[in-house]
Amino acid sequence: MRRWWPLAALGVGAYLLFAIVTLPAQIALSRLDSFGVRAAGVSGTVWNGRAQVLTVNGLHLGGVEWDLHVLTVFAGRLNADVRVKRNDGFLQTEISATPSGRLHFQGLTGSLPLTALPPNAVRGGWTGTVNLKLASLVLEKNWPVSAEGTVEAIDVTGPSSKPVNLGSYKTTFPAGSSKDGSLTGALTDIGGPLQITGTVQLKAADRSYPIDGMIAARPDAPRDVVNTLQFLGPPDEQGRRPFGTEGTM
Repeated sequence: MRRWWPLAALGVGAYLLFAIVTLPAQIALSRLDSFGVRAAGVSGTVWNGRAQVLTVNGLHLGGVEWDLHVLTVFAGRLNADVRVKRNDGFLQTEISATPSGRLHFQGLTGSLPLTALPPNAVRGGWTGTVNLKLASLVLEKNWPVSAEGTVEAIDVTGPSSKPVNLGSYKTTFPAGSSKDGSLTGALTDIGGPLQITGTVQLKAADRSYPIDGMIAARPDAPRDVVNTLQFLGPPDEQGRRPFGTEGTM
């Protein structure tokens, strides 16, 4: 009888593994309701599935497809290839999650409208497009603590009460841009009525994002924009004025 125990244990283990691998995605996602995750049109398995509509805490993400890497589970983490599809944009990345809640995104690329971001991230009815091209992004407690790559804001227009197109901008996060709990990126314009150079900081301690730099109006800038810059004080010899702003999330 003892000779059969290893075979029986192997059979039970194989059955459990098969049951987990083929677990319907709908059952798994339904357990996430308490975390504010809602899904519709779910098909496939927990390891390889899709949802036609996915919302997280009321934020509409769009259609989502995922492919979990089974073997990483035995290493104490979850890895998955994730693709988000929307009528107005997309996201794709490889996500690695640890038991502590740390999220590591690799090869994160995408293009989304500003209106797709959380309401507290963009206030005042601003519109435009956000393009992401990040080789690496690390989140801790849903806050970026490390990044390498670029984030572009294209055709930024606002506010809704008196919309003006302020052009396009790029923030570059080089390798090693995280230090002392602060993630720092270089801010530049990539076309439009304003010339800007500066820095963007993302501070984990208080979840603030101070922006500082120098700004100047191009010759074809709208008169309202030129007049607004005068409140920043007199320009330097190159026509630039210092500016700074800060927000929290």
